[in-house]
Amino acid sequence: MNQHEIIEALAFFGLEDVDSKVYMGLLQTGPVSVGTLSAKLDIDRGKTYRALNRLRNMGVVATTFSNPTLCSAIPPTEALKTIVERKQDEITTMKNLSQKIVEDISVITKETDIQEISSFVIIQGRSNIYSRISKLLQKATGIVYIVTTTEDLMRMYHTSIPERIQLLKKEGVQVRILTEASTDKELSFVHRLDPTEIRVGKLPSKSRMVVEESRQLIMSGALNTSMDLNDEGDSVMHTNSLEMVSNMFSLCTLLWNKSKPAEVLVAPRTKRVKSQ
Repeated sequence: MNQHEIIEALAFFGLEDVDSKVYMGLLQTGPVSVGTLSAKLDIDRGKTYRALNRLRNMGVVATTFSNPTLCSAIPPTEALKTIVERKQDEITTMKNLSQKIVEDISVITKETDIQEISSFVIIQGRSNIYSRISKLLQKATGIVYIVTTTEDLMRMYHTSIPERIQLLKKEGVQVRILTEASTDKELSFVHRLDPTEIRVGKLPSKSRMVVEESRQLIMSGALNTSMDLNDEGDSVMHTNSLEMVSNMFSLCTLLWNKSKPAEVLVAPRTKRVKSQ
């Protein structure tokens, strides 16, 4: 990875661009004052202070009580481990609270079967979208199509979606991925999701469709190629309208039948390597 790719990857750990630049700068300079760091990185002093406060709260930067205050970066191995452990603690807390919250809400509200009423919900923000897709997969009982771009599938790999796919396969539910990969490298990355089957074909547009047979549909407009999991410009519609779900499932089935199994496309390359 080059420095730009590292900064993009650190976004998965909750670091904003300026946070990553400040952290990388501290790793290179060693203990330094805020003013000196700000000047070396050519970042506004106020932004540098705010970034350092966030990084200190995350446990990846340490500061002294001296005058002037000196800042230093915690080694990456320890810093990233701290962030991961904190996220795991947050997930454990949410899991412990979720059942009680559900029980308490059921006491003060009248439960309604949302499948009896067609609903349309707009989900904004890429991390929220992938969370909603993961939830759809968690509750799926029928065939699921994931029709989207290679870049979108590569981003999904860094979420809980691959785990949901594996659980569905164990339960005998088919997960079919249809994409428009242009290179063997892209295709090999898509294979890491390990669905029931992958096919490659012409997509109607650079958009995203995740549809479960007879139940749910998540659909978006044109997607950008940014790998940022926190892109707030991404949005989707989530609906359980039987008419829309049926229409999009039929479209996905048609596209699926016209496409080619991904294994067929990479087979010739494999044979040439073996013959050398």
